[in-house]
Amino acid sequence: MFAVLLVGPVLAQARPAAPARATVPAGWVVRPDADAMGHGDGATVSFVAMQPGWHVTTGPAAILYDSTRRATGNWRLEAVIHLFDPGARAEGFGVFFGGANLASPTQRYAYALVRRDGRALLKVREGETTRTVREWAANAAIPQWKPGPKGASVRYPLVVEARGDRVTVLVNNVSVLDAPRRELPTDGIVGLRINHALNVHVETLTVTPLAAR
Repeated sequence: MFAVLLVGPVLAQARPAAPARATVPAGWVVRPDADAMGHGDGATVSFVAMQPGWHVTTGPAAILYDSTRRATGNWRLEAVIHLFDPGARAEGFGVFFGGANLASPTQRYAYALVRRDGRALLKVREGETTRTVREWAANAAIPQWKPGPKGASVRYPLVVEARGDRVTVLVNNVSVLDAPRRELPTDGIVGLRINHALNVHVETLTVTPLAAR
């Protein structure tokens, strides 16, 4: 059980110990970035089922996905992610969407990330290159990491909505970024993107259809 105690924006809890060689949950795939293998502890990404949700500890940056989780048309992708002590690093974590060819060199997806300093980002990966749609931007609705009790974490409720001709990123129900739909892929596999050397717990990851406006 993932017990939490609200302390301001910080959730105090026992920090789960991730095994060195963890078994990926059934149906899921972990793909590290090809250019991130020198980060953290090499090629190791620990990804385990841990109620409620999953626990992820990255060496290299990676995407994590179950190919049956897809979104097309108008949709709302929601994730609640708890960030454990990131040290001095401002590394991003969040969700991806519009995924296609994820096991091949021609992979493609868009991703929305937040980070410890209260900023959010929208990017697209196409093969081994990336394209920034919206640069890191600060917003008061995005929690910032603040040291708390040993093993504490900060909770980030992250939403991406694709509706009509816009894609909007929300944190704590506040719009923090948006872009025209034509600037990024939106139909395809959805999942998680966690950058290198981070320790997070993903409480929920859901996608639901939305009515057109």
